[in-house]
Amino acid sequence: MATSKLQVFARRILDHFELSRFFIDIYGSELDNRNADKRDLIRHILEQERFDPSAAVMIGDRKHDVIGAKANELSSIGVTWGYGSRQELLDAGVSCLVDAPKDLVEPVVTRTATMPRRAATP
Repeated sequence: MATSKLQVFARRILDHFELSRFFIDIYGSELDNRNADKRDLIRHILEQERFDPSAAVMIGDRKHDVIGAKANELSSIGVTWGYGSRQELLDAGVSCLVDAPKDLVEPVVTRTATMPRRAATP
């Protein structure tokens, strides 16, 4: 999970809705403003998790997700059910647009085919 929200609050939100178990880790901005810019946050995650950018994908609903992905040489999948508009994502240069959660599988698999698999911890 890569969010512009403060990491401490993002973790609480995901815990509250019992969603944390679906993520290996939860990354967000820090109280001292570190990683507030999505470009920096994604760079930090790539370094921490030792992900190959060519085998990773950023899924997001705002232009900041696309900009952060492009700055770190990641493919981006824009989702149209979030806060950003379809046009915002297109203008930012998103790699692919998806209109429903069920339609995420194919573009994720296609863009991460060489990514090493890690299971989320329960």
